[in-house]
Amino acid sequence: MFIESFLLLLALHFLSAGRVSRWEQRIIGGEPIGIEQAPWQVSLQLYGDLVCGGSIYSESIIVTAAHCFFDKNGNREDDQGYQVRAGSALTDSNGTLVDVVAIIIHEEYAYESNINDIAIVSLSTPLEFTSKVQPISLAKMKPSPGSIALVSGWGVSYIFNDGTKLYPTHLQGLTLHIKSMFSCRLFDPSLICAGTYRRTACHGDSGGPLVVNKQLVGVVSWGRKGCQSSTFFVSVPYFREWILNAIASIQ
Repeated sequence: MFIESFLLLLALHFLSAGRVSRWEQRIIGGEPIGIEQAPWQVSLQLYGDLVCGGSIYSESIIVTAAHCFFDKNGNREDDQGYQVRAGSALTDSNGTLVDVVAIIIHEEYAYESNINDIAIVSLSTPLEFTSKVQPISLAKMKPSPGSIALVSGWGVSYIFNDGTKLYPTHLQGLTLHIKSMFSCRLFDPSLICAGTYRRTACHGDSGGPLVVNKQLVGVVSWGRKGCQSSTFFVSVPYFREWILNAIASIQ
């Protein structure tokens, strides 16, 4: 039965290019959404491959996570290889593909501990705002526990028992409840915790938006091994001043 299910999922994966397939019902646990439902969402790509998500702050500024610019060994990637795709629910087509010309990473970001995991990028060409491309404002206040939030991205949608990961080509969205840091067993004012077992962000969603009341409250940062529980998001209200100062320094 497992083998039959695997073959069915694999077949649907290859047949689903350019459209929403029924099996892609998770971000982990989410569902496919149109880009109009999260028009601030962009995909951050390195030499054509998805590495992270991001959020549109203005025509030329994207907010994302610092670790998106490092390889798995903690070495800085080549800045010249980064591009942003905006205005498309697909990672590999449609919308607008724009080169990244400058990257500012938090000066106290530490790859080993993933603290201060925040960055902004500047685009070579300003985005044109449409129903599919819109900025999102930075939240000033941290959301209270129990608040309903939306997380979106193209990260892992399914993990098989052997560790094989499937990545959707179509944008996934998931509503989450903000949790108290006490319930997440981590007391760090620079982070926000949200998500539950099998309803959470995963590999590839990094840098993407956590949104409450159409305001950016968090940036996907890290989670427990196997994407089996809550995700930790960099708190945008906590880093709001840093973000605004970084934007001012780059414009």
